[in-house]
Formats: sequence, structure tokens, C-alpha cells
Amino acid sequence: MDGDEYDVFHARRSFRRQNSSLLPERSYEQAPQEDHEFQNLAPPAEWDEGPVVGLNISGLSKQVKRVPVGSKGQSFTSKDGFTSTVTAPDSLLLGPSRSTPYQNTTNPSEDGKSFRSDRSSYSRLDQQTSQEFSPEVGLLHTHSRIDENCPTHGDILTSPWSWWTISILALAVYSTVFSAVFLGIAFAKPRWGERIGTNGHLSFGNATLLSALLSKTVELSFVTIFVALLGQILSRRAFAKTDRNSGISIAEMTMRSWVMQPGTLITNWIVVRYAASTVLGIMVLIAVLAATFYTTAAEALVAPKPKFGPLEDRTLWGQVSASYANSIWLAQSCETPVQEDPDPEGVGPHPEGDTCLQIDYAGQSFHNFKSFMSDWRERLKVGNTSSDPSSFGGRPEPVATLFDNTTVQGQWITPSRENITADSVRWGRLVQNVTLAMPHANLFNAARDSKNHILQPEDLQGNGEYFIQAAIPAPLINVLCVGMSTAELTPLVVNVSNITDPSTYFPRPTAVDDIFNFGTTGPYDGVQQAPVFPKLPIEYNTLGFISSAYGYDAIYLLAAPPPVDKRQYPTNDYVLCSMKSAQYRNCTTYYRVAQSGGQLSVECDKSTGNTLPYVDAVKDAVIGNWQADWKDVGAEWLRSLSLTAGVNDANASSARLLSQMIPAYSDGNPTVLTSDMPTIGEALAVLAGETALLSSSNSPFVHFWNYSVPILDVPQYQNFKAKVSYKDYASGGTQEWQNLFYVILVAVFLLSSFSLVYLLWTFCLLGRVTDYTEPQNMFALAINSPPSNTMSGTCGAGPSGGLLAKKWQVDMQKVGASPTERNQHPHFYVRCREDGVPVNSSVQRKRRSRPPTIASLTVAESPAVEQYMRLAGKS
Repeated sequence: MDGDEYDVFHARRSFRRQNSSLLPERSYEQAPQEDHEFQNLAPPAEWDEGPVVGLNISGLSKQVKRVPVGSKGQSFTSKDGFTSTVTAPDSLLLGPSRSTPYQNTTNPSEDGKSFRSDRSSYSRLDQQTSQEFSPEVGLLHTHSRIDENCPTHGDILTSPWSWWTISILALAVYSTVFSAVFLGIAFAKPRWGERIGTNGHLSFGNATLLSALLSKTVELSFVTIFVALLGQILSRRAFAKTDRNSGISIAEMTMRSWVMQPGTLITNWIVVRYAASTVLGIMVLIAVLAATFYTTAAEALVAPKPKFGPLEDRTLWGQVSASYANSIWLAQSCETPVQEDPDPEGVGPHPEGDTCLQIDYAGQSFHNFKSFMSDWRERLKVGNTSSDPSSFGGRPEPVATLFDNTTVQGQWITPSRENITADSVRWGRLVQNVTLAMPHANLFNAARDSKNHILQPEDLQGNGEYFIQAAIPAPLINVLCVGMSTAELTPLVVNVSNITDPSTYFPRPTAVDDIFNFGTTGPYDGVQQAPVFPKLPIEYNTLGFISSAYGYDAIYLLAAPPPVDKRQYPTNDYVLCSMKSAQYRNCTTYYRVAQSGGQLSVECDKSTGNTLPYVDAVKDAVIGNWQADWKDVGAEWLRSLSLTAGVNDANASSARLLSQMIPAYSDGNPTVLTSDMPTIGEALAVLAGETALLSSSNSPFVHFWNYSVPILDVPQYQNFKAKVSYKDYASGGTQEWQNLFYVILVAVFLLSSFSLVYLLWTFCLLGRVTDYTEPQNMFALAINSPPSNTMSGTCGAGPSGGLLAKKWQVDMQKVGASPTERNQHPHFYVRCREDGVPVNSSVQRKRRSRPPTIASLTVAESPAVEQYMRLAGKS
């Protein structure tokens, strides 16, 4: 027989099974070299027939014949350069002959004998071994019986006190506790106040980072424990035998990937539909949505963010340093680098402080007046004028500024129902009574006092805002202007050099004494000292008068209108105006602050915003007491604007502008407010509005002074009623639709709680079962399981369609029933329920509190058998 004829086919190895009772290290005899070859060669026509073993690869059930050149078959090229073709026998490619739980195995003694007789070295024939093989030849490898039965080396039901179970339980506790914390925060919507901010315990950036970090760890721990829960449920179901719905499907095995890779719900939607309709499938889908959007839900409902809180009733506190309109305190506190001589008694004079105040008055007053005039100009451009020429409604509101960053909005009020038309008709001359209410400026300081714990914009990295309604009195400026003829002014024009004591000089009665309440009884019951002037002002000029006697509360201005030929309408020869200040009780003060600045405003009388008037907090507050101290403040203001320069015919620009704003008056025609410009009363009120702000900048939050000295060395706190709404870092949603995320937070908490309870109960009472949904465990189980007719044809593209819903169970095969084999560990494998019931011998055992383990093997039968029986529900 030619040697070249038989080198076309040989096996890499050809091992036969030995008795499975032998130890692994004695399963095979020592081979002389890496490659083993056949000992005896059969004639060319046929091979010796051997028993069927393993995968039916090395043991051939049919004779392998020589295939002629040119016939179909697999080929390979040997080292000598010849190409040969081999046709694999049917039993090699088609017939499953591996020993399985569904068939009888070959007799072990025969296997051993065959192995010892047939094993030899193919190299004894002095023929070169080929090193290149076809794909089929590379698979020609047999398994021993121990490999086929695969007796387990570990427990399928283990003690709960292992690193894995303790870690899972710890993560379950973490997920449950912190998901409960996040859920509680989301429902409580706490405001973190000063705890988070620039000066707080945490900065906003760190607080946001901490929230994101905790929410992410909760998400990860939730995914971990839920996958573990899913593995325990499905694995126990795979072992169960008593329930007709026992077993798990391939679609259910993929559930863990839904949670870990939510995108598979889209890419493998066909698999989803076979498992999503079950109770477990619905729970998994909920868990997928919860895990996917948990971080987003926590960011929307838990993470701190700048947000306005509700309008709360508060008692605020503010410091008080001096009485209202205290000119001495204002002069001392005016910021100037020029040092002044010490004044221990504080009675003055304070020339440097007064000079500083005049600069302040002039700068702020003209600035405010310029803004007021700009508003008028804009309204005229758009044609927005008042429809009632006798009312202030629809006319531009008075404006001012405070500390360069706060816009002040005043309001025209009519506490005595003042009306220019009605008043002029009543007195038979031009009479305009204008009252301007301004907000209390000390509210600015109180809002920033640390005692009130109101976060400022800079405390929230510029994102802070707040809103205050305060029940405090509103300072007001009253301007009363009356038209007079030259003859009527004669008693008021005197040579002041002939007056010995101006404080006690009272001129002769005038036609307007009843209007201004002039009298000779002194500063009591509102009686005023009539002004006197050294001369009458020329056109476009004004003169001023400030009484030197203490107790009178008004200052006076005499203005001359333009010449007759320059007037656009007829009016009186002169206008005499008085100005005084008080604190009004029927107003609510508002203060709004944002990063860009603040707005201080006031709402009085019947205004819709007058919701917290001062009179509601102090029931016995009077309508208004004229403040005599303001006269000293008004005096410096009047001089700073050059409104007294008419004595020298200075033609000051401020006086010229005011004189052109005198309203029209003529007998027989109604007197109305000018529609194209403000009146002289409005202009003077706006210019003097700055004095009301400065007078109240450190004054009490009540309408009276209840201290023994007018200036306090140490500022004292006073409280007042207020409503406050401020923006700080708070949890909770900012939009209504974000409430949908509550479902996510609730779902994570409930599923985490359920997972913790279930895992704790099963681990402590039943033990931990091997999770066969994990890829490595399923791979080890599947590769040591017999082929299934159900899965026929799925080795290439995988299962699809109804195969995904087929139920699979984990089953057991014992080694044998003889006394010597009872202590051998069983073999576990997976099978489809539709493939039939395997032949298993089982012994009913008495249930123990906890199954034994392989490590503590002291019984006659493997503990893995009892573990299986418990999981299968057979013991």
C-alpha cells in the first residue's frame, strides 16, 4: 500500500472517552508528542468502524472512503505540495452523537479499552504529517466524558454573606435611601437660602456638581441592583419545575440589556414585543425609563436653581440714625474730602457739609428733572397725553435716582382732592396744589441689613432678585402755587434792611392769607409767616424766602412769567409758591432689586398696588404732619438750584425754565393743566423730590421720632411689617410641565425599595442563585448543554420570531445512581421545555433551613443536587 495514498487525511488528535469515574489528570495516557495519529491504517476502500463518542468527530460511525480527484469535497494542501480532497462522513457533519441527558452513553469500559488499543503515533509509519488543515479537520477534537457531563465545581445556591451579595445589598440601600432623599427634596421644594451662594456653605457651582454626582450614583446603583434583581428572578424561574409558566425565554434574557443599553428597545424592538407584555416586562420598561431619565429628573426637580419664592409676610428690621429731614445729620454724613471744624454740640454751622449737600442737591435734582422732561418729550412724540386736563392721571410720573443704581418712581397724589380747575374757580385766581409722594429711602438700607437675611444679587453670583412691600410712611413734597397781581404783592415787598428781627416780622395782610394760612400768631396750628421780598423779580427770574424762625415748615418762591409779548397764553403777573414736606400714611412702598439695579416706588390711596399701607400697621397714624425740620433742608436745596438768584437779576437757567411753565389763567375761562409741558408746580415737586429721599435715608420707619436726641450716636433697630419674595437657590421645577419628572423619581424609589426587600429576603432566607442571565454564566451553561431541535437553523443569524418566546429551563443530570457515584457532582444544562423531559433520577430529601454547599461536602449525595431540588420546587 503506497504511503502517499493515505496521507490525504489524518486527525490532529483522536482521543476516546474513558470512564468518567477517573480523575481528570488520569484520563489519558501520556502521548509521545503533540500530534497523535492513527495506529492502524485501513485498506484504501474503507476504515475500521469504531463506536460513536463525543460530538461524533473523532469516533467515526461510517467508513471514510477515498474520494477521487475532481469530486466535491473539502481539500487541503500538504507540505509535499499535493492537493487532496476528503469527503467527511455523515456522522461527522450531521449526526449528534455527544452523550446527553436524552440518550444512553457508550459503555465506559469499552471506551477505555478502545482508547488504549487504538492510540498510537502516526509518525511510526515514517510519513510526514501535514501542518495545514481544512476547516472541518480543525474541528476534529473529541471530549472526554468528564467534559461532556461537566460536573459542577461550584454551588448554584450560595450563602448570602459573600462579597457579591453584600455589595449588591449595600448598593440597594444606597439607591433606596438617596432616591428617597431626592424624592423628598423634590416634593418639599426647599429653599436653600444662605446655605448656597457666594457667601454660603456651598457655592452654586459646587452645589450643582454635588447634585449631579449624587443623582448619577443613584442612577448607576439603581441600574446595578435592578439588573441583579432581574437575574435572580429569571434564574429562579429557569430552575422552577412546579409552575406551568416556569422557564425563561430568550426575549426575557435580553431584559438586562434593556436596562443597561436602553437603545436596544429601538434596535431590537422585535425582541421587546415578546417580553414587554408580561408583568415583569412592564416593570422592566418602567425601570428603563426611570434609569434613562433619572439624572434629567433630578436636575429639573432637585438640583438648586435661582427661583423666586412666594410672597411671605415678614417683619423686617432697619437701622435708624436721625429724625426725618435732619439737616445737621445730612451735612455731617455728606461725603466730601474737605474737613470741617469739630462741632461737639452738633448745632452748626456746618459750611463744608452744607456746601457738599448743595452740590448733591443740584446734581441729583437736575438729573431727576432732566429725566422727567425726557419722559414728557417721549409722550408727546407718541401722542400719549392726558384726556383729563384737570387731573394728573395719564401725566408722566415723577422720577428720581438713589445711589446711582436705583430708579425711584414717585406718584402724584391728591389727599385733599386737589383740582386745578375747581380750586381756581373757588379762589378766583390761579391755584395749583400739587403733592408728590416718594418712597421711603431707608428701605434701601433695611433690605441689605444682614439681620433680615435677604440674599443680594451678588450673593447668587449676580442671579439674585428680590421684591419687598413695606408698610412704612411715604415722604411727600407739597407745592402750592397761587397767581397774584403786582398790586397784591405790595405788602410782601419791603426793605429788609429796616427789619430788626426777621424771625418776628409779619407783613401786612394780603389777598392770599387764607390760601397760604398766613398769620401773626407764630408757628402754631399751621400758621405760617408770610414771606417778604426786597423787590419784585424781573421776567424769567425767581426770588426765594426762608424764615429764620424755627417752627415754620414752608419755604417760598416768587416767579415772574415771560413778558406779555412772549407769552403763548394769558396768566397772572406773578406766581407765589410754597413748598413743604410731610410723611404720608396711605402708601405702600415697593422695592425691587435685580443684578442690573433696583427700583424703589410707591403706591398710594386708591391705587391698585396699595395693598399694605402704613395706616394698616399703625392705626393711629395721622394723615400727615408738616415737618418743620425740612425747611432747613429745603433752604439749601433752593440755594443750590440758584432759584434765589433773581435778587440780582441773574437770569438763572433753572428760573427761566420754571417761569415758562406757569399755567394759563384768565377770567371767564377754566384753568387747566398744560398738555404739552409740565406745570410749575409739577416741576418744583420733581426738583424737590430729591430732598424727600435724602431726608428719609436714615430716618425712622414710623411717622414720629421717639428718641430723646435728634441724632443717635449708635444707630438703633426698628421693625416694620413687610411682604418679601426673593430669589435664591431652591429645588423644584421652574415650569409646570416639569412635574412629569415626579413619575421618574417615584418609580426609582419604589423599584429600589422593592429590589432591596426582595434581594434581602431571598438572600437571607433562600440564598443567592447563580445568575444565568449574565453572559459568562449563560455561555458556560449553553456550551455544555445538548443541541436543541427547537433552535435548529439558528446558529448563523440567531433566533427570531416565535423562537424568542420559547421557554427554557435549567435542568440537572446526575452522574449515576450507584453508591460510588452518588457523591459525584451533577451536571447542569439548559433545555427547551418543548424538547421533552430528560431522564433524571432524583431522591426526595427533607428540606433544611439552608442547603449544604460543595465546600462542606460530608453527605452521601452531592449538595448541588439538593440545591437544584430546592430551586426546582421538588423538595
